[in-house]
Amino acid sequence: MSKPQIKLITCNSGDWEVLKIDGEIFAENHRLSSYDWVRFLDKLGYKIEEIEISDEDMEMGNY
Repeated sequence: MSKPQIKLITCNSGDWEVLKIDGEIFAENHRLSSYDWVRFLDKLGYKIEEIEISDEDMEMGNY
């Protein structure tokens, strides 16, 4: 199985981003979200665990 061709296309103004896999648009928006990147990695076969913690735990480095 060959590696997929991945392109992240942006514009000078930073107004729009397009993420393509093998020539097909996977996601596009003004700014790609964490959700877009998690879905992207999942599509590539990575196991993703998303965990939400409190602001306090984040500030204290409890992750």
